[in-house]
Amino acid sequence: MHPIGNRLSIIQELTMSIPTVAADLVARICRDATACSASDSIGVVAHDPLDGTVWVRMSSWACAKEALKALNAYGISGHDLEDSRLHVTGWDARLLHWRLGALLAGVDDLTTEWDATAEMVCYHHDRRVDAGIEPDPAEVLADVETALRSCVPIPHRAPHIQDVDTLLELITAAEDAYQQLIAQHVDYAEQALITHIVRARNGAA
Repeated sequence: MHPIGNRLSIIQELTMSIPTVAADLVARICRDATACSASDSIGVVAHDPLDGTVWVRMSSWACAKEALKALNAYGISGHDLEDSRLHVTGWDARLLHWRLGALLAGVDDLTTEWDATAEMVCYHHDRRVDAGIEPDPAEVLADVETALRSCVPIPHRAPHIQDVDTLLELITAAEDAYQQLIAQHVDYAEQALITHIVRARNGAA
């Protein structure tokens, strides 16, 4: 085989060895990441039949940056071009390790930090009282849930696995455990809020 042809075949083999990702998943992540944009942030999403990668035309370079950041956080690699396009190459084991590690750290934190949740719900209640606002329990609990979900734990452990399918299975299991703990913390916060309100009323009586 001609040397150039040989190099091209090697490059193609390496590219095809990267686990590809569905175009509709890429589009959803990009759209969610740029939902605050004033206009439709996504122009064209195209699957490249040559190597299985995905090309995305964003409305601006800033939107492309935000979308790429969200894709990386999800475990998907790619790069942005100067013309506001994204070239999404596929799942990345290193990025998936980071995502799994963050989820596991979140599970570890939520398994033990019940007192912190009780303190948080009391804080969100009392700051409304101090501002002369009648606290709405639903709004207080919504603030607590938002705070819980916005916390990004620092990864400190993750299985040393390179297989993408296995990593995705582990991420799904960790995500389920994380969501269940979030729901349990919101329920716990509701009970802590009721106790706090009763104590405050008894103290004022």
